[in-house]
Amino acid sequence: MNQGKQVNRMNIGLKSFLMAIVLVMIFTGCEKESTQPEDNLCNPSGVSGELLGSEFLITITPDQFQQYLGLAGAPITFTLDYSVDIHKLSYLTRDKNDELTAASGLFMLPRGIDTLDLASIQHGTIVERSNVGRSNVFSAFDAILLSMKGYAVAAPDYLGLGDSQGLHPYLHAELSASAVIDMLRSTRVYACENDINLSDELFLAGYSEGGFVTLATQRVMETQYPEEFTITAVAPMAGPYDLAGSTRNILLQERYDYPIFLTYLVVAYNDIYGWDRLDEIFNEPYASLLPSLFDGNSSSSEINAALPKAIDSLFVATFVESFLDGEELEVNAALLENSFEGWGPIAPVMLVHGTADSTVAFENSVWAQEKLIENGGVEVALVPIPGANHLTGAFTGFFIAQAWFESF
Repeated sequence: MNQGKQVNRMNIGLKSFLMAIVLVMIFTGCEKESTQPEDNLCNPSGVSGELLGSEFLITITPDQFQQYLGLAGAPITFTLDYSVDIHKLSYLTRDKNDELTAASGLFMLPRGIDTLDLASIQHGTIVERSNVGRSNVFSAFDAILLSMKGYAVAAPDYLGLGDSQGLHPYLHAELSASAVIDMLRSTRVYACENDINLSDELFLAGYSEGGFVTLATQRVMETQYPEEFTITAVAPMAGPYDLAGSTRNILLQERYDYPIFLTYLVVAYNDIYGWDRLDEIFNEPYASLLPSLFDGNSSSSEINAALPKAIDSLFVATFVESFLDGEELEVNAALLENSFEGWGPIAPVMLVHGTADSTVAFENSVWAQEKLIENGGVEVALVPIPGANHLTGAFTGFFIAQAWFESF
């Protein structure tokens, strides 16, 4: 069955439930939480991770979330234990110009636990700026799931989404990781200001783009901030870790049913690296259309529907030929820079991926495991989900990751 049709039917089934939740949020999320004085030692000013403000959004009970999971067709394999208070945090992070800018995310706190382990859950590909955070808390269903098992959970919106303006730096490792790291810093500030006890345990997980961002975050934490962050365990799921190989495999095909992913990547890199080459890479009218498609106002289904599935219709033939011949040195260098060559993780890693994934090929996780072990990673496991595609692997993957986290 076509994955896009499955998603559409799921969205229709969830609409009434989500509308009810939104009405609750309108009435429960009106009051802004007070911020601390400027001289508060919990929150140094003018630095990455500074907490700019917080807002209580909603409390979700296990019964309410069970309804959501049921409507979404998720197999319920364990009991959800805690009601969760969801807060929106605004914080400072650094953009592509290394300038401080405002970003946002959700911070979830289960009720009734004295000391909380901290986790950061990175979401998959989202192009619509308002489809995260405060506007759609269920975009972070995986974070809610984990928080209801007793974790304090950060769910960063990323740069270019939520409150952050500008183009989202899609699959750019450094910028993605810094937004996650600064979100975690802001959660520690919030915990300090509100007398919330966080343990020394730190878990990272994410699916699809979130799998890539999770692994990128681990790399930056372990190579740049080893004294600040000690990671307990990391579960990257169904991520496009081999960007160069994945791009090559797509361009070798006659047809790719999800052109949004590769075009999003090229548009983002064109902006970050200053290529100014959209008209050399994409055929018209798409070269001129793409910047407006990715301005944060269109949904992923709208963008995918606006793009041709035939590779020769979307991409300029000479670019494809040049890339496949190894002559696109600038493009290939950017893809390699944002892949995971030359680094071996310290904290345990469990890669999870559906074997029938045609959106992000399973071979990405096979490649990642080989590279991470080759470069010194000691505990790097790969858990295949037999027969799962990119959609059906999502819930199953998080149940696997959650169970693995519990083993620590």
